[in-house]
Amino acid sequence: MEQVPTLISQVDTTDSILTSTVNVLEGFSSDILPPEGDFNSRKAVFDHVNSWAKPRGYAFTTGKSLKTSNGRVKVFFACDRNKPPPSPLSSRKRRTSSQRTNCLFSVVAKESLDGTTWALRHRPDPKFCEHDHLPSTEPSVHRAHRRLPDEEANVIADLTTAGVPPREIRTYIRQTSSVLTTQQDLYDLAAST
Repeated sequence: MEQVPTLISQVDTTDSILTSTVNVLEGFSSDILPPEGDFNSRKAVFDHVNSWAKPRGYAFTTGKSLKTSNGRVKVFFACDRNKPPPSPLSSRKRRTSSQRTNCLFSVVAKESLDGTTWALRHRPDPKFCEHDHLPSTEPSVHRAHRRLPDEEANVIADLTTAGVPPREIRTYIRQTSSVLTTQQDLYDLAAST
């Protein structure tokens, strides 16, 4: 069962310049930016932005993380397609495709001075408020939405160790939880155990 992260407080953004300057591509809804607010942890912020993004056809990853001069941590959560696409001129070992488009869409989370809360805020420049691609039709195309909770990963590791084939593990996962898992995710998890 998917848990909604704990929101400490929400910031009113009705007068924000961002709401009037968002240039939305065809297909994305006008409520594309996750609501600003304060959270108990960095993980709670990450879970919040991804639960917001999932029904809207995109996902967040940690784009960049740094420490400010006063010791606070600042994290940029960026669209999972934020890296530039591979060069067509480079020689690749395998013929694979990439979903990367160099999308600049992102938000920022800052740790409080006392380290107890995290503030999620929109970035002020309008270029960080729009995607350069269409929304995904399926949440399962985003690795962030296929992430297994720790207890599910432990069950899968136990089943793998017991010699249960991945297709049967996938059937079990589909019957017992709402986690979006691909066959390749199970192979990767089995290889890491």
